[in-house]
Amino acid sequence: MFDRFRKAKPKGDRGEDLPPPHEGLPDSSHTGGLCPRCGKQSSFQNIGSLPITFESTYIIDHTGRQEPLFLDRVTSLICSHCGHGVAVVEEKWIGDHPAREGMKEGGVESYHGISWWPLPEIKLPKDVPSEISSAFAEAATALYANCPRASTVMARRALEAITVDKGETSGNLVTRLRNLATKNILQPTLADWADEVRLVGNVGAHYDVINQVERDDAQQLVKFVRELIRYLYELPADLARRRQGAQPQ
Repeated sequence: MFDRFRKAKPKGDRGEDLPPPHEGLPDSSHTGGLCPRCGKQSSFQNIGSLPITFESTYIIDHTGRQEPLFLDRVTSLICSHCGHGVAVVEEKWIGDHPAREGMKEGGVESYHGISWWPLPEIKLPKDVPSEISSAFAEAATALYANCPRASTVMARRALEAITVDKGETSGNLVTRLRNLATKNILQPTLADWADEVRLVGNVGAHYDVINQVERDDAQQLVKFVRELIRYLYELPADLARRRQGAQPQ
């Protein structure tokens, strides 16, 4: 009797069931995500793994043969949308920490992606100026290549390019952001987040043994810059086309 209250499972372009949304690229722990090949949110089939980084210790299997323990492996995943394969370098985790950190406590063994091939091609709509698109593409590519510091620096560069495009060409970045907020080009919450991009980008650009940029920091900043670009460029352009009776890009 409660069937009508249940949400329908998300479907792909071909009608296939999709796994729960995952913000990022797929691995063995998340068999759904963004396909680097076709750029679609999809589900993936795991067709096998090979170890590539080994520990110095061994285990004895049931035949008495020594088997080396491994820390990293390469896994092949097949996208259910485009049918092509993605290679993922995965790090072994025990519980909630990487296995290479040593045995801290027990837990379930799992594998988490740290590098992908091919890297996704990041393309923004033509409504976005090329300088901004280029900087954002580098930020996203660095993030997927597990280079969080480089990612935050390029996210900051994309933000700087946005301020120039919106008419703020002089002064430092914090002054430009304040000016855009004063002009109501940036709403207060967006302005605060944009300043966070600036601050973390500065940390990524300068050596600091205390303040380090983590991957989660870079992922949040890239996600914000993407939404900022959508808010400032794509939505206004789509609205203008809609009013003119044209289709969105």
